[in-house]
Amino acid sequence: MTILREEDLADFLARRAQATNGLLVHGADEAALGLLGRQVIKQLGVEAQRIDVASCKSAPGQFLDRFLSLSMFGDRETLLVDDADEACLKFLEPAFQHSALANFVVILGSALGKTSKLRMAAEASALFGCLAVYEEDEARLHARIRKLLAAHGLSWGTDAEDQFYSAVGEDRALVTGEAEKLALFVHGQMEISVEDVSAICGNTLKFDADALTDAILGGDLEKTDHISADMGQELRGFFPLFNLHIAKLQGLALDMERGANADMAVRNAKPPIFFKRKPAFIDQLKQLSLQKLIDIQIAIQESTLLARKNADLADSINNRSLLAIARQCRARA
Repeated sequence: MTILREEDLADFLARRAQATNGLLVHGADEAALGLLGRQVIKQLGVEAQRIDVASCKSAPGQFLDRFLSLSMFGDRETLLVDDADEACLKFLEPAFQHSALANFVVILGSALGKTSKLRMAAEASALFGCLAVYEEDEARLHARIRKLLAAHGLSWGTDAEDQFYSAVGEDRALVTGEAEKLALFVHGQMEISVEDVSAICGNTLKFDADALTDAILGGDLEKTDHISADMGQELRGFFPLFNLHIAKLQGLALDMERGANADMAVRNAKPPIFFKRKPAFIDQLKQLSLQKLIDIQIAIQESTLLARKNADLADSINNRSLLAIARQCRARA
């Protein structure tokens, strides 16, 4: 039995995951649950294979075969069971009771109370960890974000922390996403200033990032040039947002490679995509392959680095980079 606290999670994944068969993460906050699930899979360092829960409920042996099927080279797969409920115990119970190493299973389940049979089975398992996600108070949230930034070699400058929470609020998932965006924005620095926070966090940007994103990925050179030229120095604040959008598309493109179509991938996205943005996401997934999205992300990173090395030419470098990406997207279309 391994019942974890959130502060134990990183150590569990780094030092003990190789000797266990999986981890159940559960809680009522779906956004926080999804966030932790992504962090678990990222730290494991391998691509997770999503399990078809409905299919496994009707044919439990299907999951057990996948759980036990190690590769001929001995490498373990990471299997993801998302939106797990009590009915999943039908196919997960043999995995909980298994006494030898098999593939590693990440199970995400919402609102599993103390009387949940799924939760009790995971907690009783000798080779599974179990983590309950609880709402963070202000002090714990702030401490976690400081730790996240410290991992990037960053700390808050004078009044920057107060400015950050004033801009983004206290929602766990939103705060974490904004902190990661901020860390990307100030990459290469050691301290985050009030000016950095004002430039990138909350609703302080004076341009429509979605409009520029859609113009670039739609291959609309004229609109891309018009919007980016009008933005001037503000264009610097667009690149972290654009990079996050591309990363989101990459995750959805992976779902499509596993068999989902664009509509299904967007509809089942975690966290959910704002309904007004869904048509744009679907169109972009239909036009851009995973490899193309990776190429775009590399181009964004190269442009960001080049602009930082040549500050006097940053505006021109950024504008030309976005036009080059838009031109590639037009050719693809």
